[in-house]
Amino acid sequence: MLFKTIEEIKQFLAVGAGTDFNRLKPHIQNAETAYLRPMLGIGLFKELQDFYDSPSETPMIGQNILFGELLSLVQRTLIHLTYWSGFQVLNATISDGGFKRTETEKVKSLFKYQEVELKEYFKTTGFNGLDEILFYLEMEIKKSEAESVNFKSFVDSDAWTILKSSFIPDTNTFNSNIFINHSRLTFLRLKSPMQLVEDLDIKPILGETIFKEIKTELAKIDPAAKVTVILPYIQKAIAYLATALLMEESGADLTEKGLYFESTDAYNDLTTNKQPAESDRINFLAKRNKGIGQNYLEQLKSYLNANATDWPTYCGQTGNLLRRTNTDKKSFWAC
Repeated sequence: MLFKTIEEIKQFLAVGAGTDFNRLKPHIQNAETAYLRPMLGIGLFKELQDFYDSPSETPMIGQNILFGELLSLVQRTLIHLTYWSGFQVLNATISDGGFKRTETEKVKSLFKYQEVELKEYFKTTGFNGLDEILFYLEMEIKKSEAESVNFKSFVDSDAWTILKSSFIPDTNTFNSNIFINHSRLTFLRLKSPMQLVEDLDIKPILGETIFKEIKTELAKIDPAAKVTVILPYIQKAIAYLATALLMEESGADLTEKGLYFESTDAYNDLTTNKQPAESDRINFLAKRNKGIGQNYLEQLKSYLNANATDWPTYCGQTGNLLRRTNTDKKSFWAC
């Protein structure tokens, strides 16, 4: 476990001196198991745990610095996810007499709206912290020299392969195509629609051979130049088509809760109203994004046709099927 005392936690969250660490311990373990271990992979998490337990035993100064920076990011993220995932239990007293909330004359429980906002803060900060960890790892890996790769255990893990072989691997990449306020929660909500677009739109256009080639290259630290160049065409199509699907399914405005619009109260500029979007607005935005996504698919086809030397196995066309006559000849299209 990556925390041992309340004093360590105070570096990242202003908790009271009387906080019982033993109450937090199971929730810390739950958050590690649910979020940190799967994301970092077994190898890197073990190395980080070993560094935390005995930092002086890390053999290289450079590695010591890298693991120290990573540990700080992980601990900050972990404690926020701990308080979010364990919020209801930590906010109650469990005894043989049942479940109770504590309230004295000097200390009152939070109002309901305060509880909701506080829990939302823990969740948003924690999940966005996961993206910060991934960004840090990727940047340090890119700085690596061929003979000495930073965080090699992560590069060799399934966690890295799954991450890097995705057309849109992280929140920041998605946000550069469509603004989602850098929200990892929104990005996670879009994972399923993105996979659908990959399977039903991107793969049929690219064909099995090109699709596998691009995926293989993306998993490398330095993908081939032709893959780097074609990637934006694919990413834009996926981003717009995936958001259209999400809107159709849930009325989402690119938040994890659905499509909401904010307005300022006419009588009080400090009051912000947030309410679900109307169905007509949802339909309009979904249709708009779907149309933009289809246009990007056509651009992808055009690019592949224009760069046949890079992608010789591509067999396709832009727009409608090519018109041709078969008079006095026998011919067919084969891909």
